[in-house]
Amino acid sequence: MHDLSISQAIARTVLKEARDQKAKEILSIEIEIGELTFLNPEQVRFWLKEIFKESMAEKAEVHIKKVYPQIKCQDCHWRGRMNIKDDPLYHTYFFIPKCPKCGSSSLKIEKGRECKVRKIRVRL
Repeated sequence: MHDLSISQAIARTVLKEARDQKAKEILSIEIEIGELTFLNPEQVRFWLKEIFKESMAEKAEVHIKKVYPQIKCQDCHWRGRMNIKDDPLYHTYFFIPKCPKCGSSSLKIEKGRECKVRKIRVRL
């Protein structure tokens, strides 16, 4: 259900912006989804296609770019990419990020939690 509610919010944003710009049709949408959102890009794409049926975005191409997590350790100052297991059980119960260099859990997440509509291409 997480994927559905986020997809609904994305669709509302896209359709509102297109209406505000007096668009006749939405041709394509570019979205960035961070891995730490634990959204499934294929599910988001599926739900957007369903939500957009019979709207000005019905034929829109949906492009999704995955944003990999970037972290910085507050203790040893290591900075780099965090690897995430693709396992819902892990995300729900066992996800405790730690620095790969020193093992600290005092981390600053710099990238990977975003879900952004980057570009909407329309026909006016």
